[in-house]
Amino acid sequence: MAGIYIHVPFCYTRCSYCDFYKTTDQQLKDEYIKALCKEIELNRSFLLKETIQTIYFGGGTPSTLNVDKLETILQTLQQFTSFKYLQELTLEVNPDDVNANYIKHIVGIGVNRLSMGIQSFFDAHLRRMNRRHNAEQARNAIRIAKENGIKNMSIDLIYGLPYMTFDEWQENVRLAIESDVQHISAYHLTFEKGTLYYDYLKKGKLTEVPEESSVEQFDYLVSQLKKAGFEHYEISNFAKKGLESKHNSNYWTGLKYLGLGPSAHSFDGENRMWNVRDIKRYCDALKNKQSYFEQETLSDTDRYNEFIMLGLRTQKGFKMNLLDAFNATIKQYFNDELKQQIAQNNVTLHNGYCFVSEDKKMIIDSIISDFFYVE
Repeated sequence: MAGIYIHVPFCYTRCSYCDFYKTTDQQLKDEYIKALCKEIELNRSFLLKETIQTIYFGGGTPSTLNVDKLETILQTLQQFTSFKYLQELTLEVNPDDVNANYIKHIVGIGVNRLSMGIQSFFDAHLRRMNRRHNAEQARNAIRIAKENGIKNMSIDLIYGLPYMTFDEWQENVRLAIESDVQHISAYHLTFEKGTLYYDYLKKGKLTEVPEESSVEQFDYLVSQLKKAGFEHYEISNFAKKGLESKHNSNYWTGLKYLGLGPSAHSFDGENRMWNVRDIKRYCDALKNKQSYFEQETLSDTDRYNEFIMLGLRTQKGFKMNLLDAFNATIKQYFNDELKQQIAQNNVTLHNGYCFVSEDKKMIIDSIISDFFYVE
């Protein structure tokens, strides 16, 4: 099985915290669609030999594309691969792009899962993040999607906001649960270089929240979602039983995937490829039959470190016997580090799996880093 990721880089506005590749130039959409369809054709050998299980439209803001453009992309894909085994077709949407007509039409072309960027149910938070929707639009968008054929929906929340109180975070979690969605992704605010919030941090206009506040918010989120019937299946992701993101789970289990569009990444089992992070260069390269991506073959060290990073982020971790795929030096390093991590109760071994202990999830990045092998 394999997945396809399609990067739609268009946004109407730039959110203050976001470092994903995007452009606000809406005039480039037609040129982008032509280039994207050409890239699909150039990857026909991958598409023809792989069974496609998932398709994910990410961004940017994919809901800035009208249904006709989305359908053109899907029809082009179907020229080179079958959708017979397609289980999940996800579209990321912004709440203020959602209306009944749009939802009915995307359902009509095969979309069966939405990922909605709510981030907060407080207007004051949304304004400071430069989100273009408000809290009422967020609540209405969820309702409209459910009423018009979407039975599998994920919403995003952000915690660790410098201007958010714990009471406000509790209310965000409560409203997320009451929205009766099937999946919730919650991400801690990070100050990424190149974003407005990063500049504010450097200028002292914003400060990072204390670690104990982050831990308190995360622990509250985990406890409340567990009570509401969500499984904490990956460090930032929670789902009702059987409704985990199949597409993202493919990433975390090391399956192949094809990334299409500017800045998209691909993995064929041995090599990692990444497209140019510039829409004009991407479109021009495909138009003029020039290279539009870079590529590297993963070393044993690269594969091991990625295996550790992806495996330990998931609730059940990774199978210990999969370490047999790596050389003796790497395995010895892992075993030595494992003893130390177990002694600190940072990781747990159970039924042949290694996973991060439940009460150590907030330091997961540090634990993963300790397991990394450096030549």
